[in-house]
Amino acid sequence: MKTQFECIPCIINSYLKLVETSVIPEPQQEVILRQLLQYLSTVDYDQSPPMLGRTLQRMIRESLQDPDPYHQIKQHYNQMMMDLYSSFKEIVERSEDPFDTAMRLAIAGNVIDFGAKYQFDIMDSINRVKEHELAIDDSCFLRDDLEHAQTLLYIGDNCGEIVLDKLFLETVKVSQKYFVVRESPVINDITRDDAEMTGMDKIATILTTGDDSPGAVWESASKDFRDHFSNADVIISKGQGNLEGLIDVPHDHIYFLLVTKCDLIGEKIGTRNGDFVVKRGAVT
Repeated sequence: MKTQFECIPCIINSYLKLVETSVIPEPQQEVILRQLLQYLSTVDYDQSPPMLGRTLQRMIRESLQDPDPYHQIKQHYNQMMMDLYSSFKEIVERSEDPFDTAMRLAIAGNVIDFGAKYQFDIMDSINRVKEHELAIDDSCFLRDDLEHAQTLLYIGDNCGEIVLDKLFLETVKVSQKYFVVRESPVINDITRDDAEMTGMDKIATILTTGDDSPGAVWESASKDFRDHFSNADVIISKGQGNLEGLIDVPHDHIYFLLVTKCDLIGEKIGTRNGDFVVKRGAVT
């Protein structure tokens, strides 16, 4: 999926969130902004948004001399969601369909995204997703595929959200589960540290994309990731960044779970901002 002009506000917005949280000291704010704008004025847009975002986030980290500017924000959301885990688990266990309920909660968790233009309240999204119809609902196919699968590759997205991914994975009866994180910090995307902090490593084998793009990008991902991707019986891909990097990669049983937060993504898959989605992806 190529970068469009409409992607630029989202890219700049992720920088402005760093400014708002005082992660970037005031004397450096204008200098870094000018660097970003200069890069955006010359970059080749014939690449996916996560690929472009990777370079921009590297520039920010280098200018700040900080390998993980979002570290405190990530810790906050991980801990906040861990504190609520028991309540979420009770909701799932008391529901008539634990799989469907846990899946919906995992989708709602996708609103915790500091790289998106539109921001949504996490608890409001959780309350809505329990009652609202999904804008795209291919969950019946997902459920059936999982019942016949031996291996599941679950590609994670954001901190905080990972706690609800874990809750969902606990309802999935697949013998071999792999959970994919980023190779190193980028925005508020999850890394191995977050998987270990939230206990995800206790229920799934942790893999990385081999890359620090804010999304799983086929072209820049490691051979190990691509091998697991190709060999997995079922793939669950969370969030827009992963969709942007993988939507054109064929696989017979890949599903994209997300909250639509971008007009372009909405146009591409037929949804509106704020919609909840379980979309069956490209096939061979």
